[in-house]
Amino acid sequence: MNPKTEIDRSVIGPDTPFRLGVAAAVAFLDGIMGERCLRRAVNRGLLAVETIGNRYTTLRDIEKMRQLCREGA
Repeated sequence: MNPKTEIDRSVIGPDTPFRLGVAAAVAFLDGIMGERCLRRAVNRGLLAVETIGNRYTTLRDIEKMRQLCREGA
């Protein structure tokens, strides 16, 4: 995601689909997780995605992933 791109957070809901790079930027504002990390989570079965030409996920799915990581720690 281009860092200069502004995101209108008023139109974002928990089930709004994002490409992985955008989802990482929205969910992890400090940049600690990026598209690459989310791809790894998908490959490990931790993050659900929809594939419609590209991979999409939601903030709800990212929250579920975070819960799984908390429980597994």
